[in-house]
Amino acid sequence: MRPVPRRPVLAVPLLLLGCGTPDPTIDPVDVLARRSAALVAGDVDAAGEGYVDSARESLRRGDSRAVEAGLLEWAVEDLRGTDRLQGVLRVRVAGEGRASAGEFVAAWDGELRPTGGTAWPWDLGEVTTHVVDGGVVLAVGAAGPVSDQARDDLPGATARVDEVWGTDWPRGTGVVVVPSADDVVRLGGDAGSDAVAVGLDAVLADGRPAGVRVVLSVERFARLSATGRRVTLTHELVHVATRATPQQGEVPRWLSEGYADHVARLDLDVPAAELAAVVLGTVPDLPADDDFAGPDRQVAYAAAWTLVASAARVCGTPAVTALVRDVWAGGDLESTCAAHLGRSFEDVVATWRADVEGGLVGWTP
Repeated sequence: MRPVPRRPVLAVPLLLLGCGTPDPTIDPVDVLARRSAALVAGDVDAAGEGYVDSARESLRRGDSRAVEAGLLEWAVEDLRGTDRLQGVLRVRVAGEGRASAGEFVAAWDGELRPTGGTAWPWDLGEVTTHVVDGGVVLAVGAAGPVSDQARDDLPGATARVDEVWGTDWPRGTGVVVVPSADDVVRLGGDAGSDAVAVGLDAVLADGRPAGVRVVLSVERFARLSATGRRVTLTHELVHVATRATPQQGEVPRWLSEGYADHVARLDLDVPAAELAAVVLGTVPDLPADDDFAGPDRQVAYAAAWTLVASAARVCGTPAVTALVRDVWAGGDLESTCAAHLGRSFEDVVATWRADVEGGLVGWTP
């Protein structure tokens, strides 16, 4: 699925003057620093200090679940505002190789009052965690067999991404299993997706991109075959890996989605024609970014996969991986195609269209 659009997060000095009437002896930065230390120490009572009384019981429930889930990091960065505070919330649990980021929003008048921001797994209910090679599975509520499947598949999916992309990514992914598509939406995903990579595209204090979590919906993911679940999880881990690289330029969605599908489907014993039946016999167009969220999203995904797979069939997967890395770093398609594929982008597209019109005869995934 499509990564959340990357947007820069700017450090803005905190202002304590303005519309509100905060107690000048209390600094919200200090309140949040104490909350961070208390949460990491597992002291949920102290973590609620500095918040209005009406919010503390709800905070305590969520904080208790977060601590039980293995919370290792909780900190607000880039805090800004006066009576309405905004910032970037950095969160990591045991098993995750990189903190993910969300939005922090609260009202401030000498005490904090939560008014919005990013939802986290423990905001949805009780969380059961299982740390495995490759990351951690966080099951919200009764996740059942889907959680078990994710635990079984995560190590192998991580290894497959390593083989193609390399190991220069966090390699400790949080996979959140939620009961329903509505829960996927609450965590920032798309209700129509079997799985989605979520997380605010922010640069954390160390200068590197924030991490990404994968969210699976039980009601959708359980309908997939074992092969489908493996492909879907690997696809999302490719997004996790690519987003760990600082993005300097615009990456067309067909390239990010097509590459993720190509890596996920490598060496699968599934006929290529079966995977791309929706585009066979046509003269396909390059999918626009909006096509991946529209009624013809299946056509867009099939077109993206066949285009990237066509380029890899001719030039090899390592060459396509190098191209993706260069485009992510700001290179344009023409120059990166010439540098890594030894062909013009126009030629790459023409070969792809001929492949699709010809029924993908002789192809292997």
